[in-house]
Amino acid sequence: MSKPAFVTNSKPTRTDDTVRAYLKGGFVLLARAHRTMIGTGDVIDAFRALFEDPACVYRPATTRLYQQQVKAVIARKLSAGELSKERAISGFAEIKALLIARRGPCPKRTSRAKLKSATYAEFRKIIGDFARRSRLPGGFDRTDTVLSIMVKVGPFTGLRPCEWLRATIVGHTLRVVNAKSGNGRALGEVREIGLGGLPPKIVALVRHLIGQVPLLFVEAGNDWRKILGRLGERLARVCARIGIRRWSLYTTRHVAIANWKKAGLSAAEIAALTGHSSMLTARQHYAGGRHGWTAEFACARPDQGIVAAILAHNGVMTAPPSVKSEPMSVASASAMTSTYMPGASPLPAATPHRVIVPERLYEEVRFVPIIKAEVRLTPSPIDTIGEADEAPAFGMG
Repeated sequence: MSKPAFVTNSKPTRTDDTVRAYLKGGFVLLARAHRTMIGTGDVIDAFRALFEDPACVYRPATTRLYQQQVKAVIARKLSAGELSKERAISGFAEIKALLIARRGPCPKRTSRAKLKSATYAEFRKIIGDFARRSRLPGGFDRTDTVLSIMVKVGPFTGLRPCEWLRATIVGHTLRVVNAKSGNGRALGEVREIGLGGLPPKIVALVRHLIGQVPLLFVEAGNDWRKILGRLGERLARVCARIGIRRWSLYTTRHVAIANWKKAGLSAAEIAALTGHSSMLTARQHYAGGRHGWTAEFACARPDQGIVAAILAHNGVMTAPPSVKSEPMSVASASAMTSTYMPGASPLPAATPHRVIVPERLYEEVRFVPIIKAEVRLTPSPIDTIGEADEAPAFGMG
């Protein structure tokens, strides 16, 4: 089978913004390390003093993040001539071993625990609060508008919050630029989601959201992290006001994946909908099917060419049975009817087996222009260290 056009062979890359974030966090760690270190020494000695304490226990995701931050600082010191290449490589290996040794279970902290098992009752309360406040004098500003729509359509689409910035829609097909394609955790740069089975009002909201997010991006000075912080804080205030558990922007992605699992979609189909190259990511890191809601939320459909590519990437030659074959409870009779996607076979919401169809042709879609950083970061010699056994720096896929 020929490789679909959307699957790339490019080497996984890291964006300049990510590198800068690692470097900034690394210097914060270095300042803390210098306060811990007794006596003098170079950057390697400082980090070693920080992580040698056996009383320090970190989550695996935290140690992976610290590892990337330390690596960025060592790379900067190496390029500045403050470390030799041999010292940088051997020192990084020592610190990496210390970080692995510091991994262990930690007590959960509420502010950091992303809610996965969100309920439909909580969802209705949040939507009701948005509806009530939208009728108040003055209405919504753009931030409230974007937030309310993200929460409303998230359980249907499952996008990462940042993916809305470059999403486009043609007819009933949502075209998403994969946020994790640069790190090799998605097959290709884009994925397509069929919206033909979704309620028309939800499709209309998706269109409106795609128009509003770029405007909010400009209002925030092209700073996406600032937007995420603002949206997250407002959502936290909504949850506190109505007396429910704290939702995060990522909660709706967990809900969508739980809905797809409960509806009986296969692991390959869920990976295609979520932008994962691995069929295990959704199972290992996201809410289970027991937390899914009703069939009306599980009507999005993946592009079958991407499904076939994911099966091949994971060494599966034929489509396996869906994860859950039993039908789910139905909130609306019309929600279980078959939906038609151009170029693909009709897929009912809870059919246990899927049919792989030939690759389809894509329409040309104009993307929202993204302002690139003016400064390009060049690779450092420290990047030559082999890290094939490493997990992603962040736990969420």
